[in-house]
Amino acid sequence: MPSAEFDLFYHSGASEGINTIFKGLAVEAFKQKKKYSFFFSSVDHACVFNLKETLEVFGHEVFYFGVDSQGNFDRNELINKMNERKAEGDSLAFNFTYINNETGIVWPLEEALEIKNKTGAFVHVDAVQLVGKIANWDQLNSGLDSYTFSGHKFGSLKGQGFSFLRKTIVVAPLIIGGSQQSGFRAGTENAAAVYSLKLALEDLKANFNPTELADAKAYIEKNIAALLKEKGEIVGYKNPHRNLNTLFIMLKGLKAEMVSARFDLLGMDVSTGSACSSGVIKENRILMNMGYDKDDSKSGIRFSFSPFMNRNEAEIYLKKIESALSQLLK
Repeated sequence: MPSAEFDLFYHSGASEGINTIFKGLAVEAFKQKKKYSFFFSSVDHACVFNLKETLEVFGHEVFYFGVDSQGNFDRNELINKMNERKAEGDSLAFNFTYINNETGIVWPLEEALEIKNKTGAFVHVDAVQLVGKIANWDQLNSGLDSYTFSGHKFGSLKGQGFSFLRKTIVVAPLIIGGSQQSGFRAGTENAAAVYSLKLALEDLKANFNPTELADAKAYIEKNIAALLKEKGEIVGYKNPHRNLNTLFIMLKGLKAEMVSARFDLLGMDVSTGSACSSGVIKENRILMNMGYDKDDSKSGIRFSFSPFMNRNEAEIYLKKIESALSQLLK
């Protein structure tokens, strides 16, 4: 984890933590009559992507950069754009999504460090999907400025997260009141939930086997790819940088709600992405920003396997997945 150069503060989860950091930068800069250019990806989590209007209220600008069909972005193009804004006198802030929450695509941390070194930007790392999902998940780079985590993503109690922030970075607190947590977040800390973070991390350190998990996922993925053929695809399948437990598939001509119902009958939970309150499956922003059309974007479903999954369990899961897909793909 980061060195003594960083402060640690607890919060209710990544949405609050990320809002604290980026809104905190915006407010603090506003007080000093300074301007930020914020750079976000078109496939960032909604808690980042939807900050634009709020940040602009304080006189800042938000720029979105795109990705290709495998979830990669053009670093040189982004660096050039950031340096253009820097030349205009803006401070720079960049959100780097280490692992995408829907596709499982990994952006190597070295890329974030290169961007920081070539632009001087403040770099926040959305590390929500990191813990227990890639090898060496506990090795962070102290050359970057901030990391945010949500505990329930790796087994702690819900409603508890934490962020690391470089001590030299000043952000206005999101929640104002008392002086708890050195002023980062007012309010009484949830000690039991914080302790659950410790227990969950210790469990992962003791039992996580990335080689075994990678083998189990590859077994499921290879067989699903053979079953899908031209009727669907595994999102990001050609990208060499993906996590070890997420499988996001797109089924052409099918609605995710129908697919989800089929898996529900087999006792398997799958995610269908965003849905509006009416229950109608909406277009998936992540898939559309990777180049999929509206109809195909409505057919995406995601499997999130346990970080402790082994080959025996993978064989059981595969039988159920094949049973559901064989009926759906007729």
